[in-house]
Amino acid sequence: MQPRVIRRPLTDFFRELIRGAMRGQRVATSETAEHYLVSLLERFTRPEPGWQKRPLALDFLESFHAADSSKKAGKLRRVGDTSLFLSGLFMEHLERQMVSTDYYISLGRSAYSHLARAPQRGGAGAVFGEMADRFPDLVRVLTEISFEQMFRSDQHVVRAYSRWLRTGSQRDARWLIRRGILPVEPDAPASRH
Repeated sequence: MQPRVIRRPLTDFFRELIRGAMRGQRVATSETAEHYLVSLLERFTRPEPGWQKRPLALDFLESFHAADSSKKAGKLRRVGDTSLFLSGLFMEHLERQMVSTDYYISLGRSAYSHLARAPQRGGAGAVFGEMADRFPDLVRVLTEISFEQMFRSDQHVVRAYSRWLRTGSQRDARWLIRRGILPVEPDAPASRH
């Protein structure tokens, strides 16, 4: 398979990916939240040096002690954005780590929730409230992009099944069934025929 060459602005490319994944996952958001997801992906194409080295929990805790409200908001936004990015695009990788995807989902959701309640310029609180409320849906959207566009491999079926176990995504269940695999919870009682 020949690698795709992007010949259009990243904003348009990511908007197309986000909209396609939202249709695939049957997730609808406000236009503002969609735009936020697009800009989040754009920002992570050129991350700050060392962005993944500092534990997110430290920024989360430090945000509550920050005297400057813009510093507090910056820390919470970093936690929310990074948690969403990692849990959506790298779910399978996180599952092999000591800290699970559930941890990142909980931490990111909480960070966005705190941002939503903080005084914001330009009414940004509403988008952070939506990001908090819809965090698991947004993870599914980013996971769809990861699965369909970014990390295709021979382990596609295993990834789909693992993701289905984690999220219960109907899209993943339908994809597995089309390939002759009946998704079943591992601790479900086995039937004998």
